[in-house]
Amino acid sequence: RARASDVEHTRMASGWVRLQPRVRAPLFPSPHALRCLSSSVRLAAEPSETEAAAGDGAVPDGEGMSDAKAEKAAKKAEKDALRAQIDELEKKLTSARGDFVAAQDEAKDAGENGYLLLAANFERERQRARTELDGQAGYGRLEAMRPLLPFVEQFAALQAEADGADGGAAEVHKYYSGIHKQLTQVLEAAQLEPFDSAPGDAYDWRRHREVERRPSEEVAKNCVLEQTARGYTMGGELLREAEVVVSSGSAAAAAAAE
Repeated sequence: RARASDVEHTRMASGWVRLQPRVRAPLFPSPHALRCLSSSVRLAAEPSETEAAAGDGAVPDGEGMSDAKAEKAAKKAEKDALRAQIDELEKKLTSARGDFVAAQDEAKDAGENGYLLLAANFERERQRARTELDGQAGYGRLEAMRPLLPFVEQFAALQAEADGADGGAAEVHKYYSGIHKQLTQVLEAAQLEPFDSAPGDAYDWRRHREVERRPSEEVAKNCVLEQTARGYTMGGELLREAEVVVSSGSAAAAAAAE
């Protein structure tokens, strides 16, 4: 049963009264309210930055700013000095590495291993020098023989005329035939060999030298039509190209193409 002090009287209809409980304030605050109150008290108790600076007596004046700049400059100078020291150490490290590699190479070249390496290098250089000398010798032989080719060809042509000679001419040709025989033996020893190009052979720029180009109905285009001079090889290398006339193909086909 509610006490009379704990209810409120509300008049309704005639002769009736509704009883409502009176809301009382709690005797103790809730935990959330306590936390909010504690935070408000703490914030109120802490001084602001300006008050703290004023309480400590630190007033931002010109002297304080000068000290800050001086400290900043000192730190920058210290960093620059450290960078310089690092650069110097890196240079010394690079030099030390080079000296170490050189010392390793010297150690490899010393003793029995060094002797074997030196012998191998010497043999390699000797082989290379021999190859170069052989190449120069072959080149020198070719260059020395090339101007003699016209003389060889004329001498061979004169000896070919000896078959039909009589009387005194026959005696002269008989005398020079011995010299021609000796020259032929020398050329064979030097591995000088002539080669010919027959009509219809395909033109090869490595063995042929084109002196003229003519139309032909019998020989296909870009084939040898006629040989004007023999070619020569010496030791398997080309000494002189064969001089040839090259066919340009049928004249009627060329006119139709135009």
